[in-house]
Amino acid sequence: MDFKFTNNYPVSRLDEIVSYLLGPRLWIPNTDYPDFLDWAQKIHGELKKDVKRALIALSENNVVGVAIYQRHKKYKDALEIKNMTVRPDMRGRYVASFLMRNAEIEGQREFDSRYVLCDAKANNYPVRLFLMKHQYKIVRKEDLYGLNSGKDIIYQKNLIWTPSVLMKTS
Repeated sequence: MDFKFTNNYPVSRLDEIVSYLLGPRLWIPNTDYPDFLDWAQKIHGELKKDVKRALIALSENNVVGVAIYQRHKKYKDALEIKNMTVRPDMRGRYVASFLMRNAEIEGQREFDSRYVLCDAKANNYPVRLFLMKHQYKIVRKEDLYGLNSGKDIIYQKNLIWTPSVLMKTS
């Protein structure tokens, strides 16, 4: 077993990251996000410009998981987890948990975030269970994207602020 988690990767790896996002996804049916293909195609440029960040999980140098995160566009003290994709055959290895926690830590450090926001379809019970297990709370329910693909639940988690977590190393 050989796992590596990093947010330090060459720009040449962006095509691989975006292609990975388009592959099979644990817990998320493609019908829940009918505009997902359009969103994924924009990611390349946004990652390149550092508008969004990616934390990747590698096994034997192959991408097996990705967390996409950014500073929330509306709430400047919030981190937003935009996407979490884990290869289905990695189920049970805590790859998603490790990606989530480290995206929280990196986002808190990079953006001075006080809390995290993310969303998922209301009928996606595996994601709801995953988020609740990681101390996320439901804050509201609405159709965020207006795509007639069902209601979304917005989740929030307060981050513990400690100077040692936020200190950046040179």
